[in-house]
Amino acid sequence: MKLLTGALLGLLLPLPSFGQILYSNGALLSISSGAIVQVNGGAELAQTTTLTNQGSVTITKNSTFPNPGTFKIGANASASGNGFYLVEQDWVNDGMFNFGTSTVTLFGNTQQFITSTNGVSTVFNNLVLTGAGVGNNRKKTLQGVNASTGASGSLQLNDRELETQTNSFFVLNPAVGAITYSTTFGAEGFVSSLEPGVLSRITNFASTYIFPTGSSTGTLRFRPVELSPQTNIGSEYTVRFNNYDANTDAFDRNENDGNMCALNPAYYHSIERLIGNAPTDIRLFYVIADDGDWTGMAHWRTASSDWNDMAANTSAVNGGFTTRTRAGWNFMNPGFPYILSTARPGPPALNCPAVCENSFNNEFSVNGGSGNFQWTSPSNGTIISGQGTSSVFVDWTTGTGEVTVVDMGSNGCSSQPGTCTPVIKPSPAAQFSYTEDGTSYVFTDESAGSITAWNWNFGDGQGSASQNPAHIYEDNGDVYNVTLQVTAANGCMASLTQIIEIFQDISVPNIITPNGDGTNDFFLIKTAGIKSYDLVIVNRWGNTVFKSSDPTVIWDGKSDGQPVAEGVYFYKLKASSASKEYNYQGNVTVVRN
Repeated sequence: MKLLTGALLGLLLPLPSFGQILYSNGALLSISSGAIVQVNGGAELAQTTTLTNQGSVTITKNSTFPNPGTFKIGANASASGNGFYLVEQDWVNDGMFNFGTSTVTLFGNTQQFITSTNGVSTVFNNLVLTGAGVGNNRKKTLQGVNASTGASGSLQLNDRELETQTNSFFVLNPAVGAITYSTTFGAEGFVSSLEPGVLSRITNFASTYIFPTGSSTGTLRFRPVELSPQTNIGSEYTVRFNNYDANTDAFDRNENDGNMCALNPAYYHSIERLIGNAPTDIRLFYVIADDGDWTGMAHWRTASSDWNDMAANTSAVNGGFTTRTRAGWNFMNPGFPYILSTARPGPPALNCPAVCENSFNNEFSVNGGSGNFQWTSPSNGTIISGQGTSSVFVDWTTGTGEVTVVDMGSNGCSSQPGTCTPVIKPSPAAQFSYTEDGTSYVFTDESAGSITAWNWNFGDGQGSASQNPAHIYEDNGDVYNVTLQVTAANGCMASLTQIIEIFQDISVPNIITPNGDGTNDFFLIKTAGIKSYDLVIVNRWGNTVFKSSDPTVIWDGKSDGQPVAEGVYFYKLKASSASKEYNYQGNVTVVRN
């Protein structure tokens, strides 16, 4: 560690650091123009130390001692001059910093603090923020103190976050370019603040002043504000970005003047004009993909405790941002909150079809809009599909009724409801009868109404367009769904389905001769159209000799693989088809010779 107690004057060449801490206990230090001092650890100006820096001082964290990389000005110490300060950790000012035309660069890759143990607020000339840290390590933080840049200085954010917390940062230079930042979309530098902290700027030009505000708390957002005074009158404006719902601060988004249907729930800005009276253009920035689309801006009026539409505004695209601008704002009504808003649109225009009674898939639709629609139907209509889209399909019973649709908007802003009362057309009544002869069927249309077309489906892949068709089924012992669809002269349709069960049969033998001669060797029950089957055969003592639930499994006159004795056996059969149930019981005689 290098301990300096006397005067160190005229350092004109680079000074190697043999120690890790620069500590001055009341010395007079002078770094001449062109001289370079590098300390691989902390630097502290203690007691009545006076530093005049016309050269360059670099304080790094390359040390194992406490507070590496920190530059501290003690309570009775001072630093002045027009030189450069490059600090890798914290800037602690408890004394006096006469900034001149100096530049302070905070270049650390971990979170750095601008602070004081006794409340001293540092005024920098040029403050430059650099580094490669991410997350919290991207931050340069005001801790317990305000800070500012001087009347001819600048704030260079680059891609870092200047976190003021509840403190404020003041840019006293009225030049338009007194604040610079990285404009790479998604990697901008910005100033973040918590109430009552703000970013303050002095203006005296009729030009556009940027307030690069944002927040890394919660969702990372860079949402700047541009203020453009329309005269050269000296003014002071403050801006804070509040990265949360305005309701949290009791600025209820449900309370408005009735001209808006939605306010941005994600964030709002605090904007005030503390000095001046120039009409000012206010421009808010947002990202449609992340924030939704908005059609206007609103201002909270403290007197009425509600949000008020800021009237006519214009939209533009700026890089990856969309902007909303209110020109000539006069800050006439007290209240600092400003928010993106959307005016309530008019009702959607519906395409209203004529509807048949007892019909299906009637399409109701709208043209244009956001594509996000909420539909309602009367009790005699049922929405089958399409809810949330620009068209829905509705099943309708009888009687009239009103279909309603609301455009929900891309950002949750709903329109006035659009309504439609369709014309209801009477539907025909489908009906038919049939006669049968074995597998041959003749169908007769008995439908009511002015029928102009018939469409038959016989259930076996065949159909007909005749009014009274005949049809022959190939498979005996099966069930078919026969459907008739009729169309009336007004275009309405109706249908009817009936079940046709083709002839079914069960035939049970009463004797078998299981002697292996190939004739009548098995107990075979012949079935047609049978869907379920349960057969049990017992001897005269009630003992089961055979059972089966499969009509294709037949009894060969054996039990447990051994031939049963000749004699009489008893069976019970339960079976069913698609429309009938069968219960048979009887006896079968086994004869072997």
